[in-house]
Amino acid sequence: MAERSRELIQVGYYLSKYGKEGPPVRLNTDKWNEAYRMFYDTLNDGRTVLEFEHSLKNSRDAFDSYFPDTNRQGWKDEEGKPAKLTGVSEEVYHYFFNKNESFVWSIIEPFLDLSIKIKPIVFKDLISEDMAGSNSNLTRTEGGIKVRISKSIERNSKLRQEALNIHGYKCQVCSFDFELIYGEWGKEFAEVHHVKPLSELKGQKQETNSKTDLAVLCANCHRMVHRKNGITLTLDELRLKIVK
Repeated sequence: MAERSRELIQVGYYLSKYGKEGPPVRLNTDKWNEAYRMFYDTLNDGRTVLEFEHSLKNSRDAFDSYFPDTNRQGWKDEEGKPAKLTGVSEEVYHYFFNKNESFVWSIIEPFLDLSIKIKPIVFKDLISEDMAGSNSNLTRTEGGIKVRISKSIERNSKLRQEALNIHGYKCQVCSFDFELIYGEWGKEFAEVHHVKPLSELKGQKQETNSKTDLAVLCANCHRMVHRKNGITLTLDELRLKIVK
């Protein structure tokens, strides 16, 4: 996994110092996962959504014990004192310590994406990016409800790889090819889109056919398909919106 960047650690500092009972007020959300995802596009460094959330939370936690007026304990040593900061985290702490919130905000704001609130479905699909082996069956069930601590939409990760095996890795809307642009780094990479969003199944299991129910898209087209809440464009509808 990529080493945490200075920018990510700076965001962790801001979330820790100015997030009291919940995320900082400037982020206009009471959900930590939304707060983390607001920085995903610019700071993920190749991490999956869940990896990024975990990494940013750890960065925040490292500072929490230095700001005891929050409702979080943070990391402490065996004597109950704040765990020693090292490397970039220590540098960020000392640089920001006597600065006011407006100054720290001015540093991290360029990495912020407030549009996260209008694309929750995209993040649900991104979270299911983990690949698994494929087999000859094109149809499996998904979309049911798994009960853990909370309810979440059930997904079958094997379907993703099957869709890529069938449709290839070139975007089915704009023909963008990650390998063509990024070489070996982009080889065999693309996003997989549910033609009918699983959120519309309302907890009912449904068979998903990798060939007809899933599509391969680049990141831009995937975002555009889901750009407005409650509306999922068809691939043809999105193609018509492309300005040649």
